[in-house]
Amino acid sequence: MIVARVLGPCLLLIAAYASAGPYEDGVAAYDRADYATSLSLWRPLAEQGHRTAAFNVAVLYEKGLGTAQDYREALRWYRKAAELGDLEAAFNVATFYEKGAGVDKDSQEARKWYLAILENPQADATANELKKRVRARLASLTPDAQEIVAYPGGRFVLAHSDHRCVIALQGVLGGDTLRKLLEVLDKTKAYDCQPPWLMLESPGGSLSEGIELGREVSDRGLRTVTRYECASACALIFLAGRERVLVGSRAKIGFHQAAFVRSGTKERHCTGRSDSVTRDMQRYVFAVLPAAADNVMKLILSTSCDAIEWTAGQRAIDLGIATSIADNGIDVFGPKATKR
Repeated sequence: MIVARVLGPCLLLIAAYASAGPYEDGVAAYDRADYATSLSLWRPLAEQGHRTAAFNVAVLYEKGLGTAQDYREALRWYRKAAELGDLEAAFNVATFYEKGAGVDKDSQEARKWYLAILENPQADATANELKKRVRARLASLTPDAQEIVAYPGGRFVLAHSDHRCVIALQGVLGGDTLRKLLEVLDKTKAYDCQPPWLMLESPGGSLSEGIELGREVSDRGLRTVTRYECASACALIFLAGRERVLVGSRAKIGFHQAAFVRSGTKERHCTGRSDSVTRDMQRYVFAVLPAAADNVMKLILSTSCDAIEWTAGQRAIDLGIATSIADNGIDVFGPKATKR
């Protein structure tokens, strides 16, 4: 269903604080169900660049209030309001393209409008509910293409659309992970992608493999993001991102000391500060994230190899681990199922 802004008493409250004029007269006409008068008052204002009037005109055409229902005209006025900075109007433009209302169905154009909302600097914390709806719609759209490249213990998922690429790393880091990442990065060239995002959803794995992947991420200027848990060697990869973003309420990065596992057993021994593995890790952290390296190494060395110290939210920002947080109060996976 197309989402439309509710016009009514709340607009009258705004109007009460302003001098009477065509816009306020249009609100009063709307509240007494004289929609034709509302349209005649709002449309000239919309043509002059009045953003809210343009949105309201779009609603009237969409619903067939005071005029014949006309999705094409509704789309035209939603687009006008969106170009004037109305994010709800941009959402409606996207849904029109997604549903094929007043225009040919075009999922790529819909995706472009949805993504523009998320990338708009106006879409700050006050727009959480709108962003939640946008993410839900994006999740329902089939990507232009999605490819899976598996490796022992995990996989890479490459999704691309409109010159944007996201590479998801899912699973344990092993001996073949770097080679597979390079293979996936080569694939992005065919789609003329902007520098892709690397989405990390991994419990860790091989420390040396994590460091090698992190160096590749740093050298290529990739951006890293997680919406779930990224721990141990995965956390080292996250640190290498040019931008490092935590998305949603479940996003967190976990650190601990390196461990040595005795061959043929499950015995784990923390390597300690002076071990060559720890020194390699320290050199890596100072190379990819010098500004926050002291904080990160302090966190690592103060946490046993048998535990994980999780960082999330503002703490991750303060420590220099993440550069930004998105949708911190939103569970991007949806509510957890409750047991009965």
